[in-house]
Amino acid sequence: MVTVLNFRRTRSHLVLAVACATALPLLACAGGGGGEGPRWADGVPTTDSSSVAPTPTEVGPTPTLTPTARPTAARTTRPAATTPATRRARTMAEQTTVTVRVTGGFGQSQNFTGLHQEGCGNPSFGLVQVRVGAAANVSSVSFRYQVNTPVPFSGSGSGRTIGNDRSTWLASLGPFRAESRNAAGGTIAVTATAKFKDGSNRSGRVNTALKPCQR
Repeated sequence: MVTVLNFRRTRSHLVLAVACATALPLLACAGGGGGEGPRWADGVPTTDSSSVAPTPTEVGPTPTLTPTARPTAARTTRPAATTPATRRARTMAEQTTVTVRVTGGFGQSQNFTGLHQEGCGNPSFGLVQVRVGAAANVSSVSFRYQVNTPVPFSGSGSGRTIGNDRSTWLASLGPFRAESRNAAGGTIAVTATAKFKDGSNRSGRVNTALKPCQR
């Protein structure tokens, strides 16, 4: 017995089967049999198993940018202006000179080399001469002496002017009594001091000899 297929019906079933297999693989095709359709799991999305899931890229914390400090220009401080010290006015004593010398007394030899002790020769006394530059400003002149012998001794005196010339002041030195312990003589240090009208003082110094005593 020969079975004759209906060509149109067979073709329609074939087309439907291909469409169902291509478009809806999970659905039951209409006319494809009375089997039970697929059951869906709630919340499970349908994905293509052939696709590759992208690898997530880890994103690190955003770095905090620290603002760069602007360089601060160094300020140069000028030193405080110094006020020049007030110059002190010079005293009368600082503006003049005082010189001292010892010579032989009146009537004594001008070839003076020192004083002799009393009774041991001439001259036995001397003349202290004090010269002051600013004569008009001088109010007085004094002197003191120190005899450096084994038995030292000292003394003082005042100077006097001659006439109106106040630039030269005179005073006598000696005579000195002979002393056996000072027979070898020594040095006489003379210091003269001029006092000025403003109260300032200026001094001058000179040395002379006390001659040995041979009797």
